[in-house]
Amino acid sequence: MKKLAVAVVVFNVVVLGACLIGLAQELPQYAEDPLAGGLKALAAAIAFVGGALSTAIAQSRIGPAAAAAMAEDPKNFVGAVVLVALPETMVIFGFVVVFLL
Repeated sequence: MKKLAVAVVVFNVVVLGACLIGLAQELPQYAEDPLAGGLKALAAAIAFVGGALSTAIAQSRIGPAAAAAMAEDPKNFVGAVVLVALPETMVIFGFVVVFLL
């Protein structure tokens, strides 16, 4: 489990690096370079896919545990909803990066 968490963190750091490379291509001296557009598109795709995959991994483990907790005690509903919704922020951040690029 720890190896998976480290892998997700490293992957997200790489995605951030790719996004920064894409943002660096916004400099005026690279405005007409066709490679700049390709790098921006690649950085946007990696950012979105990385967020979506890490969210899917997180929710695949949180969902069954939240359902089991609610089955035992219905008072756990609010906490379960928060825990299931929390990883969705990674997808939202990836989506925002896509529009920023």
